[in-house]
Order: sequence, then structure tokens, then C-alpha cells
Amino acid sequence: MNRTDFNDLNQLEGLQFIPVNDKKVPTVKNWQSAITKYDLSNCWGVGLVCGEPSGNVEVIDVDQKYDPTGTLFDNYKRLIHSVNENLLNKLVVQKTKNGGYHMIYRCSKIEGNIKLANRPTTDAERTDTYDKAYAKEVLDGKGDADAVKIAMKAKDNDKVRVLLETRGLGGQVVCHPTKGYEMVFGDLCSISEITPEERDTLHSIARQFNQVFEEISVPKTAKIEKTKGLSPFDDYDERGDVVALLQSYGWKVVGNKGNKTIFLRPGNTDAASSGNYDHEKGWFSVFTTSTEFEPQKAYKPYAVFAVLECNKDWSAAATKLLEMGYGEKKTPEKKEYQSTRVIQSRINDDENDLSFLATPDDYKDYLQQVREGTLPMGLTTGIPSLDEHFLFKNGNFVMVNGTDNVGKTKVVWYLQLLAAMYHGWHGIVFASENTLGSFMRAMMQFYWGKPLRGHNAMSSSEFDIAKNFVESHFWQIKAQEDLYNYKDILNMIKKVRKKYPQINHAMIDPYNSLKIDLSGFSKLNTHEYHYEALSEMKAYGQQTKFGFFINHHAVTAAARAKDGERKFPVAPHKADTEGGAKVSNKADDFLTIHRITQHPTDWNITEIHVRKIKDTETGGRPTPLEIPVKLEMYKNSCGFFERLEFGGTPVDPVLNWHISQEPKQSKLDLEAKSGLGVSKDGNIDNFYDDKFNLEGDDPFPYIK
Repeated sequence: MNRTDFNDLNQLEGLQFIPVNDKKVPTVKNWQSAITKYDLSNCWGVGLVCGEPSGNVEVIDVDQKYDPTGTLFDNYKRLIHSVNENLLNKLVVQKTKNGGYHMIYRCSKIEGNIKLANRPTTDAERTDTYDKAYAKEVLDGKGDADAVKIAMKAKDNDKVRVLLETRGLGGQVVCHPTKGYEMVFGDLCSISEITPEERDTLHSIARQFNQVFEEISVPKTAKIEKTKGLSPFDDYDERGDVVALLQSYGWKVVGNKGNKTIFLRPGNTDAASSGNYDHEKGWFSVFTTSTEFEPQKAYKPYAVFAVLECNKDWSAAATKLLEMGYGEKKTPEKKEYQSTRVIQSRINDDENDLSFLATPDDYKDYLQQVREGTLPMGLTTGIPSLDEHFLFKNGNFVMVNGTDNVGKTKVVWYLQLLAAMYHGWHGIVFASENTLGSFMRAMMQFYWGKPLRGHNAMSSSEFDIAKNFVESHFWQIKAQEDLYNYKDILNMIKKVRKKYPQINHAMIDPYNSLKIDLSGFSKLNTHEYHYEALSEMKAYGQQTKFGFFINHHAVTAAARAKDGERKFPVAPHKADTEGGAKVSNKADDFLTIHRITQHPTDWNITEIHVRKIKDTETGGRPTPLEIPVKLEMYKNSCGFFERLEFGGTPVDPVLNWHISQEPKQSKLDLEAKSGLGVSKDGNIDNFYDDKFNLEGDDPFPYIK
């Protein structure tokens, strides 16, 4: 073994060095805390002691030999630079004998050695571990059976490879000028001190490369009420919206990457991201130590709930989830039925009062209308392909579902505008996730097919006409920070209709933004509460010929469903609505809005799946499976037209309405006026198609 004199290093003040052998193992004892000048005159290599003996030195070890791509160090540097462009310049960097890197710095806050990022060991690596262990044991004189046993144990224990880790208190790294180690940037004489915040940035970014997570599980000491069938934790994992839960506690969605939703933690931070929810694996993980979650841990949705809602009290979390309608409580065997609420009958005790029985007068008009062919039909949407399946029907209870960010809101707004244009409908809107101005902007732009500003913006007169039309047909409920419950919304509707009786429908978007208030009920769980709420709203509509459009979120699991080969998200079904079939079955009509937002070419195609039409006699029927009605958005984002897959001339319902309102004007005049047009081959196109290029962008960034 070659020996070298490294004693010159002892002249560097504030740094502690130790001799090491060719296995990188210190050849002296008690080096972790001793501050002394060791003899470095005749040793294989030298190690830099981390921690207090060297003035709080810490090293991030980038182990390139375990990175199959060979890009770990470059990718790590790139991410650091993207967050803090000056931070890399504060680090001393050396290359190791095995092609890895040491990033060296001082900090007032350091800890012991920390594994920041691991990956699973490959089968080939585990086989190699077995072979080496077996060969060693045989060489040491072990019998075959013992050697196999020891080698198999070594293979079983070889589960991870460390990609990035720190060397801090109690640690050391072999350093230059040891043979095979070279300085890349800076030198040991000028190790800079970074702030604790900068150190956290380095660690947080490193954790983003981690591929091995320990799943958080319910402690055995937790007292969990026994349930019948699905547990509240398993049920919440399936139906709970963990993304919305995190957002309600200040976590901000900053983007999506593959199957992951990327989050930024609450509070002040310079980081680009702090964690992510992996929809495919169904868990949440963080990169930073500055939250209530532990880094490199996998939190299933129920665990996120327990941490945020119940301060890690698992027993309390289970109880709360049961109260919210997740899981099934185990009912006592002695009782055949246990009432969950107090129900009062509305039928009086008078034996002679049989007014609840139908008489011929109750249905004679209906029969006469059928025979004469005068049964009132649903009203056109202005979109022929949609009219085959869905029509406007006064007083209907329409539910709409869809996954996040597909455009449910703007499509329902568009349908409401068409109802106002074609049939003079008036509506009241509660859109808690959007501003009052964003509603006005969208509806006014839909009205003319033109933006409020920019290229081909509507004129001042067009602005006034659109604004007056929208304001005269729609009333908005101002959202409050402390959200309303459904009774609040109903009472507001009743009050407004007394002054404006022409209002004939309401939109609630989204339904789950309404506050759950159980104060008026006895022993009512949340499932029963939602059923009661929707029943009461529907009953009011039936009694007063008042319609509802209710937007619902789909369960989180629905967003993870893919279409197979292409692996694009598929449209959720009616049963995928939050609250399940019990909730969705309350609908007279049920629509699913879907859009493949990451499709390279069809991102602007909106699918409308008609899942249910209660009364087909008055028009409409469900769309065939996977054959939805399609609308294509204009590139200026100010309207839709039919997307016809099998030929024919597509229709723009707004343009057609303008034409019907102003018959004296030529079609060309109206096209120029609205900014919309028809190409020479008869296909609708945007009049300024060549002026817009929004592919890949959110067409309505101001609408949630």
C-alpha cells in the first residue's frame, strides 16, 4: 500500500484531519471529538473530520456510482441553481475516487449523518451481494450450508442504495490530496459558511431524488373503533380528497409532473417545491423538515388527515372520519335497527284525510298531452349534437362532475349563457372558487366571442352590450371566507326570487365548498347530511319549478384512472362523485365534463358525457359509452363550437343566436362583429386563428 506524507494539512487552522486506510476507515481512535494534530506522515489517505472539530463542517456526498443514468450530480446542481443561483458558488466541491462528489460547507446548524435520497437495490445488485458474501465465507473456511445462509441474509438485507447523504457530527470524508481525490471548485482553505435556510435548500432538493419511502402506519397503541366492512381509514384513502385537504391548510399546488401533484409548503420559503402527492402510489411525501410531516415518509390520505386534522391523534382521526361518513360503524348485534336521526312524519292522524292518494285529475292533463302530441319538450341548447342527449328543462336538478382543472365551471357557465340567450333564463350563481369579476369576464367574452382586451378585443359599445346582458340575466352571491351551508344558499335564493321572480335556476360550484352544519340534526352523519341537503334543494325546485346546476368534484381515485395504452386520464363515472351513488342518484340529469389537459393536440376538446336523463319522454338520453358530445374551444378562449367526428357542418350556438337576433345583417357582418367565422370549406374556424397560439396553456387561467 502506497504511503504519503499529509502533515502539511495540519497547518490549516480550524480543520481536523485524521489518517485513514485503503478501506477509508480511520486508523486512530476517538477521532469524533478529539481536537489534535495527528501524525499524517505515513498513511494511505487522509480524512476531513466533520462537525465541531472542523468548525461545523458538513458534507453532502453525491454517490454517482449508484446512479444508473450518470446524471445525478448535474441534475442536483441544476435544481440548486434554479432555486438559488448564488448558492453553488459558496460550496467547496471535490471529486471522489469512485466518480462521486463531495459538496463541503459550514453551517451553524448541522446534525449527524443523514441519508437524503435512496433508491431500491436492483435484482442484479442483490445477486452480486449474494455472490460476494458467499465467496468471502467460503474463503474464510465456512461450510457450504453456512455460507449460503449468510449470503442469503446479506442479499435480503441489501434493500437500498444511497444516492445522497450528509456527513456531519461524528462523520468524516476522505479528502484531497488523497490519491484519486481532486478539487473541482474551491479549496479546503476557504470553506464558506452558509445559512440554515440555504442548508435546508440543499437538503430539500436532495430529497427530491429519493425513491424509497417508509409508509406511515397506524400505531398499535391507537384505540380504533371496530367497524363493519370498510374501515374509515381505507374508505378515506379511496374517496377522500387529500389535495383539497392540503390546500385548506395552506399548501399551494404549484404544478403537476407525471402522476404527481407538486406542492409548496405554507409560510415563507424560497423553495420551488416542498412535497408532492403521488396519485399512482396514493401517498404524500415532503422534501423539507420545516413542516409537520417527516421527510422521506409516505403518508396515505388517512395519515395526512390524522396529521392535519387531529394533530397525529389516530384514535381521534378514526372517530372524526366515521362521523364524516367514512367507513361503517359496527352496529350492536342485539338491536335490529338503530336510528341515526329523529324523523317526524308529515302525515296527520286524521283517518278521513286521504289527500295523499292520486286522483284521475292529477294525471289527465299528462295523458291528454301524450295523445295529442303536445307534451312539453325540453329546450334546445343551441348545439345540435348535445340536444340529442341533453336539453334545458325548467325545474330540473342537474348534477355535474369531473376531475380538477378540466373546465367544469366554464362549460356550465357557457350552458347557462346559452339558456339565457335562447330562452331568456335568469340565474343566480354561487361560485366560491372564482372571483365575481372572473364570472363577468368569462360570460361577456362568451357573448361576443371576443376578449375584453388584446388583439380583436370587443369595442366599447360591445363591452356595454355584453355587460348589460349578463347583469340583467345573472345575479352572483358573494362568497364568504366562512362558507355558507346549503340552508343559507336556499334562503338567499328564496329572498332574491321575491324581488326578482324571473330567476328560474341556480348554480352551486362546487357543492363541497358548502359548509357542513349538523347543528339542526340529531345524530346525523355526513353522508346522511348530504343526502338531506340535496333532497331539500331538489324538493324546493320541484315545488317552485326552480332548477339547479350542482357542480361536484370527482373522488381522487377517479383522476388516477387511465385509458390503457395512451395512459391519458379517463372521464369519471357517475358513481365517482364525492359522496358516491347515494348523492349522484338525486340528479334528474347528470353530466360529466372531461378534458385531456395534457394531450398534445386535443387539449382544447371538451367532452360532455350525459350519464343520466330521468325523463326521456321530454327529450334526451345518455350518451353511448365512451362516445361523448365534443366541443372545441376557439383559440382565443372565448367560445366553443361542435367537434363533429363523422362529417357535417359544426355549429357555433352563440354565432347562430346573434344571426337569429339580427336577421337584417348579413352573416359576414355578424362574423366580423363577433370575431368568429366559417372557412370556405364550411368548417367553423376562428376568424383570427393565425393570431393565437395557446396550445398547452390554460385557456382560462382566471377561472378555477
